[in-house]
Amino acid sequence: MRGRVVSGLGQSQHFLSQDEYQRQFIELLGFVPAAGTLNVLLDGPLPTDAQAIWIKGFCREEKSFGGCLCRLIKLNGIDAAALRPERSCHPPEMIEIIAPVNLRRALDLKDGDAVLVTLR
Repeated sequence: MRGRVVSGLGQSQHFLSQDEYQRQFIELLGFVPAAGTLNVLLDGPLPTDAQAIWIKGFCREEKSFGGCLCRLIKLNGIDAAALRPERSCHPPEMIEIIAPVNLRRALDLKDGDAVLVTLR
């Protein structure tokens, strides 16, 4: 699938750093993500089939953290995971990508750059 890098809201780093999410990322995805996500607007929605992985939400200190659907992917050849949070105002074609490395730096990406997302 093809897509374009777009700016995000800058809130993902706080969510990704939560211990409850970190444990699930290690167990279910096999890595600890670098801080933040890379937002990509795909040409079409991310498939949600039997290969999808569910990251469970949780509550702490009267605050609720939602779950998210994940797919293991490669982004321009780098192992990563595409996330679709259950609480999202983004269209179905928008995904947030996590990886063990900062993808913007590793791939020298800027908003508007074209990327290739391959399902693993």
